[in-house]
Amino acid sequence: MNDAAMITAPHAQPAPAALPNAAALLFLLAATLYMLLDASGTKALWMAALKVVPIGLLFWLAANRLSGATRTLALLALGFSAIGDVLLAVPFANHFIFGLGAFLLAQLTYTATFVRRGKLSLCLAGRAFAVLVAVILLGRQVLPAAGELALPVGLYILAISAMALSAAAHRSGSSLLFAGALTFMASDALIAINRFVDPVPLAGTWIMLTYYAAQALLVVGLIRADLAPPRA
Repeated sequence: MNDAAMITAPHAQPAPAALPNAAALLFLLAATLYMLLDASGTKALWMAALKVVPIGLLFWLAANRLSGATRTLALLALGFSAIGDVLLAVPFANHFIFGLGAFLLAQLTYTATFVRRGKLSLCLAGRAFAVLVAVILLGRQVLPAAGELALPVGLYILAISAMALSAAAHRSGSSLLFAGALTFMASDALIAINRFVDPVPLAGTWIMLTYYAAQALLVVGLIRADLAPPRA
């Protein structure tokens, strides 16, 4: 190896590998398979394992493409999400509360991830207004119907609102992060409305479709923001 190569090699950016594309394909296949089986009424404990496969692939992608505190926090958020997925999928006493708690931790961890690179702006003001309107409308519809679960559901709504606002404030300007946050809110709104207000047609399919899409948007948004040069 010549001197020039020795100088430039440590600073060279690695070429995009085929593995992320393979991971994306596996993510789509696993998510689609789970949603099809779930829609068909398949009930088995192994469905809980299949449910978390797409999140596991996002975990792998984040572990390989992110760095530093962003990597650590993103992996924690995905880990809490996977735990929540399993808790919600396996029936036992109060499994909904435990699952809700795991996802509350996921939202708080995502919030901590985004706040680290937050920035006040006019764009944030517009996005924050949209988030707050959506939260107020959801709360007015869901909380009165939640009964004894009104408090934990209310706390979760506050947590996911904080996550969406922190995503909106991310200084990278990544629209993917805000789109992921809104899609996550839509998924959770479907869960709440279907459980506490009125049954939603094809609820399971719509909930998982928006959930998987949200997690993918958040991870890809973080990867793009991590690679982008910092904005002033």
